Amino acid sequence: MRRTLCILLSVAFLLSLPPSVFAGEDCIVVPTPVWQGDRQAGALELRFYPASPHVAYAGMKAYVFCLRQEEMTVTVSFGLWRVENPLGAFILADPSAGKITAPDWAAFQSPLPPYEGMVGVKDAPCAWTRYTGLVFDDPPKERIFDFARYGIALYADAEDVYLPLALLSTMFTDVAINYLAWNGDKLYRSEVDLDTLTELPEDYYATPRMRALMTGKARRAEDEIRESFGELCFILEHFFGHPGTSLLDAPIREKGLEEALKGMPEGEGEQILSQLKSPDMVEYLIGLSRLFGRGLDDGHTVFSGISNILALRPAYPAAMMRILFGAGEALTDTSGTWRTLLLADVMRAREAAWGEEVYRECGNTAVLRIDEFNPDDEGWEAYYAGAGEIPMDCLGITVTGLRRAKDNPAIHSILFDLSCNTGGSGDILMAMLSLVTGEKEFKGYNVLTEQRQRAFVQVDRNLDGVFDEKDDAVRYDFNYGVLTTRMSFSCGNLFPILMREHGAVVLGEPSGGGSCSVQAAVLSSGAVFLMSSCLWALLDADGQSVEGGCAVDLPIERIEPLRPTHEDPRFASGDYAPYFDDANLDRMMNEWFALEAEQPAA
Repeated sequence: MRRTLCILLSVAFLLSLPPSVFAGEDCIVVPTPVWQGDRQAGALELRFYPASPHVAYAGMKAYVFCLRQEEMTVTVSFGLWRVENPLGAFILADPSAGKITAPDWAAFQSPLPPYEGMVGVKDAPCAWTRYTGLVFDDPPKERIFDFARYGIALYADAEDVYLPLALLSTMFTDVAINYLAWNGDKLYRSEVDLDTLTELPEDYYATPRMRALMTGKARRAEDEIRESFGELCFILEHFFGHPGTSLLDAPIREKGLEEALKGMPEGEGEQILSQLKSPDMVEYLIGLSRLFGRGLDDGHTVFSGISNILALRPAYPAAMMRILFGAGEALTDTSGTWRTLLLADVMRAREAAWGEEVYRECGNTAVLRIDEFNPDDEGWEAYYAGAGEIPMDCLGITVTGLRRAKDNPAIHSILFDLSCNTGGSGDILMAMLSLVTGEKEFKGYNVLTEQRQRAFVQVDRNLDGVFDEKDDAVRYDFNYGVLTTRMSFSCGNLFPILMREHGAVVLGEPSGGGSCSVQAAVLSSGAVFLMSSCLWALLDADGQSVEGGCAVDLPIERIEPLRPTHEDPRFASGDYAPYFDDANLDRMMNEWFALEAEQPAA
């Protein structure tokens, strides 16, 4: 029977002890506090096995309980470990073969109802939205996770099944960005909101081990290199959402990450591959930056750790210079960088025409400016507590704008200005959509299990703090339109698609895509990245991906420069002044819905 070594020393110290200290032990077991911000948020036993002494393992059952307080059961029969969640969904682990079979991974992985943590869409902390259920419209496709193929060991005992903590964090994370991350010294629980998606805890790269790695005083160990690369391959080959727009997307789907890298032109992938397997931590980070910046850039998939290194420039000046020199092109020539640059063009044209107004009227049309789908959590909490007014985030702008327009008999149409909208939260998008269309379902697709899925939504449309039949009575009978540009990305792309399905007209130019929700992934080398998630790819009413952007019904031509400003037409700048011509927008709305009214009923 194993002895548990309740040692509160650092793992670095444990690994420095002579092997004879652990004679007869299968692994080192270290009870470890979990930190969320500056408070302890639980504890988890980490295990270190002789074959991978620098890689933290954890029990699947223990991990899920630590993260969600959900109790799984483990039973052993004929060399197979059955791990079952409280709803009866299960996986079968075969440690000798290094495989896990998941008949229904989505049901096994998902948190328990009422999804307050969540399933792929995230329950907002605000009181205006709640998710009441999730259904799958297709049977699940069985998945077999072959960890041995990636050089990753699978362990088990009578109590639990053990995998690298990093893999458990990726496999059990959700689009609410709940995960645990270990940097070799400290175990963190994510403390993430929409404003800090690309940020890690402040001291993530500042612990003793990370300082040694970043300054070159320590090297990545052989087992750490093997495990981190195997984890990266496993994650991108299973849990990536494959929106289909990045250079390596299709090759990874067809032949896996390593072969996809080898197929990159001019030997770039071979160089990246070498860096990903380098014992030099800075070289490894350069490789990650190049992989994501050059090969996986789809707007949602990004190596997030680089922002922390940039913030720590005074601490690591030499490392910073190496990263900027080695990964400079990958850091600057991304779609996100170009979207930021072009966004300034659109915002400049709009400000010249409309100033900073979020609500304006012209003729029969009221324009509501929606630049992001991010909730003002504190503002809404104060409002529902009776301690504040409706906050002017996108939902507040929509509610107050609709009420104001309803009081003006001249207003027949509402035009949502999403010309500068780069996305945000699906929760607040659904609240807005429900408010104007009555929609109560959020549609998506699980790429891993190949299932269409629907989440059922309730919205407090009258903002009285109660979900009841009075919410269904709230109606705003207007003609609706959405103004889009190529800057309209992610939720800024999904909203016009969903509005169009409910009869809205789309003006401008096709929106910029973004078909997957965002998921965090973790690697054993102390790296966290974001990726387009397999858990919740976004679909239209026909069940098709929305990645291609929303088509427009009424195009608006921007003023093009005499000479193109970029070889890629998507990134060429132009003058968007015609998009903000009040009188023309009002005319387009009036004429479109007059023509619609003239069409005979189907």
